[in-house]
Amino acid sequence: MKPTHFATAASVFLLLCSPLAAVATAGAPAEDGLLLTRTISPGDGDRFERAEFSCWIPDTKKPVRGVIVHQHGCTNAAPEQHPPVTGDCHWRALARNHDCALLVPMYRVAGACDEWNDPDSGSERALLAALAGFARDAGRAELTDVPWVFWGHSGGSSWSAQMILRHPGRVLAASFRGGCHKQFGSPEFRARFLETSRELPLLFVWGKREAVPSSSHFVSWEPMNAMYRALRLQGSPAGRVVDPRSEHNCDDSRLIIIPFFDAVLSARTAGEKPAGVLVDIATRERRDTTTETLRDPALAWLPTPDLAEHWREFSEHGTLRPVNPRLAPPQLFVDRTLGKSARLAWRISPALDGGLRVVRIHRDGRPWKELGLKPADSLATGRDSPPVSLRAHGLEVDASEPHTYTLTFLDAAGNESPPSAAVHVGP
Repeated sequence: MKPTHFATAASVFLLLCSPLAAVATAGAPAEDGLLLTRTISPGDGDRFERAEFSCWIPDTKKPVRGVIVHQHGCTNAAPEQHPPVTGDCHWRALARNHDCALLVPMYRVAGACDEWNDPDSGSERALLAALAGFARDAGRAELTDVPWVFWGHSGGSSWSAQMILRHPGRVLAASFRGGCHKQFGSPEFRARFLETSRELPLLFVWGKREAVPSSSHFVSWEPMNAMYRALRLQGSPAGRVVDPRSEHNCDDSRLIIIPFFDAVLSARTAGEKPAGVLVDIATRERRDTTTETLRDPALAWLPTPDLAEHWREFSEHGTLRPVNPRLAPPQLFVDRTLGKSARLAWRISPALDGGLRVVRIHRDGRPWKELGLKPADSLATGRDSPPVSLRAHGLEVDASEPHTYTLTFLDAAGNESPPSAAVHVGP
């Protein structure tokens, strides 16, 4: 029987977090899904120099139901500064919730951004080739034909918009974090996009400081708004949010984008369209849905009432502060094969609206070490990658004396999770 995917067309609607393979506690496996990498070299006519793909699959024993594509913006990718989110616990939690693969392309070019963010430059071919390779490597043939969800930043938004036109009906939802000035600045492109994407849930995200003429990214402001207005005038499910703290960086925007994708995918999994609510961009109040308001560009569309509340809070503060957090206890493992040392490793699945700010390690019932962000730090790098202080998912400890360890984590609001099960380290 063919695996069930998210439906397509009008009815459709898809680290390093994993601890070391040798790590285990109480017989529990330590592996967290399957992480694969692949390099695609340019072919004849391709303009990029090198394309590196990272793919994380939550569970290779289950059918993959979609692919979340996290596409960076212009300038050469710098994995040492902005590693792929295939290693990010927050994005992994979204993918795991919906049996989706998480895919991150990273391109290197010699010159301009269009050497990769124009699909004709070879990036479309590279993406399809990478998916075919990962399908073989993982034994999940459906990776080549399941639908996509696009997250795009700047030039990645431009690429995503073009791919939506080239693969009508295959994309389930998309978020544009700035960008698209050439595409949405073209009346012809807007008309084609309007026809192709009239039923596609979209979220347009900007930074407040790039909405002023002095910003070098202001060039995208009116084209993106023109596209947004055209979609809303025909009643399309398009949302719009301005991050009050940001210029062009991603900052905490994942706290509104990830729940947006989750709400859309949850509805589609249930075989439904998101019910949708309308919010007034100026007043941030909910508005009733009528024939007139459904096509009013002064009102943004959001998939659920919960998302409307998140939208209001994010629009005011540029982050979310969950007051009734649903935090799952993390898992803690220990590898005792290192002689006089041992290695602690952890697996964290944060709440989608709260993310991950701090990891706390407790020894013998008392706080011992803390890894994470300062209160004013954003949850992600400018390209939405995990920040340096949260990239480690393991820690070497002295095993010459007996100690008991547990782990907790804090979300964006400082809410602390329940503790992990205890692990014991000692001679």
